[in-house]
Amino acid sequence: MAELYVNTQSAQSVAGPEEKGGATQVSEYCKDLLTRGREELSVEELRAERYFLQRQRNVEERLKSLTEMKEQLSHELEEKRKLLLLRESQQQVLHAASSQTSDSCRPPAVSSFLIYDESQSTAARPAGNSELLDEIFLQPDDTGLSLKIQFPRPDCPGGTTGDLQTLVDPHPSSVPQEPGSYTTNKLSPIQETSVEAGTWSLLEDQRQNQNQNQNQDQDQNQSQDQNQEEMEPGPAGGAVDACDPEARQQLLDICDVTSSPGFHCESRPLPPVNSCLQLGGDLYHIYSRVVDEEMFSIYKGATNDDNVLVKVDRCRVPWDFHQFRRLKKNSSVDSLPQISCFLFLDGCITVYTCPPDHMFTELTECEDSVVRKSLLLLQLVLELHSCRLLHAALRPSILVASYRGLNLERVFPVDWSSSVDVDVQQDVTSVQQLSSAHSYIRVGLLEPTSPPQLVDLLGVAETVHLLLTNSRMVLVKDDDGWTAERFSQDESCNMFPGRGRRGAGFSGRC
Repeated sequence: MAELYVNTQSAQSVAGPEEKGGATQVSEYCKDLLTRGREELSVEELRAERYFLQRQRNVEERLKSLTEMKEQLSHELEEKRKLLLLRESQQQVLHAASSQTSDSCRPPAVSSFLIYDESQSTAARPAGNSELLDEIFLQPDDTGLSLKIQFPRPDCPGGTTGDLQTLVDPHPSSVPQEPGSYTTNKLSPIQETSVEAGTWSLLEDQRQNQNQNQNQDQDQNQSQDQNQEEMEPGPAGGAVDACDPEARQQLLDICDVTSSPGFHCESRPLPPVNSCLQLGGDLYHIYSRVVDEEMFSIYKGATNDDNVLVKVDRCRVPWDFHQFRRLKKNSSVDSLPQISCFLFLDGCITVYTCPPDHMFTELTECEDSVVRKSLLLLQLVLELHSCRLLHAALRPSILVASYRGLNLERVFPVDWSSSVDVDVQQDVTSVQQLSSAHSYIRVGLLEPTSPPQLVDLLGVAETVHLLLTNSRMVLVKDDDGWTAERFSQDESCNMFPGRGRRGAGFSGRC
């Protein structure tokens, strides 16, 4: 490596070749940069200084380009905003003009316009103009349009055509014109109004034709829907639907449900259901949502001491509270949960609190035998019918099992939306008055006049079928009657494996 020499006493200001001893030496650095007055820098310090200067220039250039881009985008945004405001103002003006025109009074005689060439023969015009149609035509040797408005003369109610200009202007122009016409270059304000009214009439006729076509399509769709509804059975004799909210509210007003223990009124809308829910001074911890339907949702949660099930109903009729209190009052077994209801401005919340030393779980998640679950289902239906209640929509998703320790004690529903209180709804005497039974009536499984209690038994059958096969029950009919499709080839479904025909069996036939 070439040896570097630093001569501080040299007066040279730039690096250059030096001769010493007959040899030429070239300096690889600038001496002026290394010796700045009293400071003496190293090559690395110069290199670092040059790097940071270059970096600073790059940052400044980047900042400058970003500033220019920001200004350009702001300018484009302002232009777009102006265009949007201009378009909105134009739409508002057009809407105001159309509304004013539709509200203004138009001459009832103006219905449509016909354009003719006056130089053509009169045979080219349609004959029998009994609706007093307006006409726009071209006069011979004239480049302007003329308007002929047909209207009944005041002195001739028979409907003859008169000259509008002779009625408006008693001193007509000396220019010869065909009776009942006037040129557009001499229109009076009244005539201009008539022309404008006729023009709007054309647009109005087109809009009416479109509306008529749309109305016809809607009528056809409504007629199809009505025909489909007529095919489905409804309440007999035009009776009120058993699940109608207004009818139920009237019944609850008679029963005075609001004075029952556990009922609370809240003067606010339904609160959002998050991880915690505050109701009546109690804090409920929400774990999961187990049922989510259009009109209600059911959540699993707990308080500091007990497990709870919370049903949020979007209907403001506390029907579940009334029906469950009826069942609990007439139940001989004291293992049903406590119930409370909170009525809000747009719905209600029903809370089921398990008894002490009890625990809730979904019926489909129970590990007990299907026989035990089926017996508890039949016990539930027996209690419902004994206190003159109909659930009418038993299905596994809304059935909950109550455990005490390891023993399965109860099965109860947490949704009563389709239920009926026969004591106060005495007009419900057949299945055709229950909307949940229409599918059974449609396939022919039930007659319209069958007792309404059969719907609960069919609900038990469908629930047991799902517990046995983990699939929905599909009914088929053979020579022996109705049976589940899964068991259509078998005589019975053995619910006690290993016992053969000596054990109790579940018949798949209805």
